[in-house]
Amino acid sequence: MSASPLPDLSGYCLAFDLDGTLVDTAPDIIGTLNDLLADHGAAPFPVEAARRFVGRGARSLIERGFRAASLDIGPEAEDALLPVFLSRYAERIDHESHPFDGVYDTLDLLLSAGAKLAVCTNKPYDLSVLLLTRLNMIDRFGVVVGADSVELKKPDPAHLKACTDHFGLPLSQSILIGDSETDFRTARNADVPSVLVSFGYNEAPVADLDPDALIHHFNELPTALIDLVQ
Repeated sequence: MSASPLPDLSGYCLAFDLDGTLVDTAPDIIGTLNDLLADHGAAPFPVEAARRFVGRGARSLIERGFRAASLDIGPEAEDALLPVFLSRYAERIDHESHPFDGVYDTLDLLLSAGAKLAVCTNKPYDLSVLLLTRLNMIDRFGVVVGADSVELKKPDPAHLKACTDHFGLPLSQSILIGDSETDFRTARNADVPSVLVSFGYNEAPVADLDPDALIHHFNELPTALIDLVQ
């Protein structure tokens, strides 16, 4: 991977969203949804057709998926399906999910420049650690802060602050890398830069949000960071 030489990043926390940013998790998430739909006699969704359901958490996925399948089971039944979904998803969490192209090399480059790497995700902590471990990514991150790791999750800046606090850095010395409006709003609420990827799960084009930087491949991230830290 070719990239401009990075400056010293030892004073920065680079916080990454997980689903749709580091890892393409949609195939296993939608596969689990399809299992639940099959239990109710509904046909499965093709992955590409259901990607729009991903990115707002498992409870929202169940609600939107069942509604799209014309199954009105009601909020109580949807709530009851949540632990079933999470259990089944854990069983298949890395069957088809994979890091986006260039992720490993880019993370290693950032580490070599001294950056402190964190995962800041609205995915539950245990599932996040399980996925990162299965994909041999966990050792690259100094901390994983999941949705249930904090009282206030993204887009509240307290979620991002939990990452910087772990490294003893001020919130102002962080950059959030994500794929969605939630990530963009988190960075804005924290008054720090955001880098958004164009290949994630946001329903509308993230370019419309006017992030501080927009990348279309992970190997573009180092150059984007140079512009943000200098």
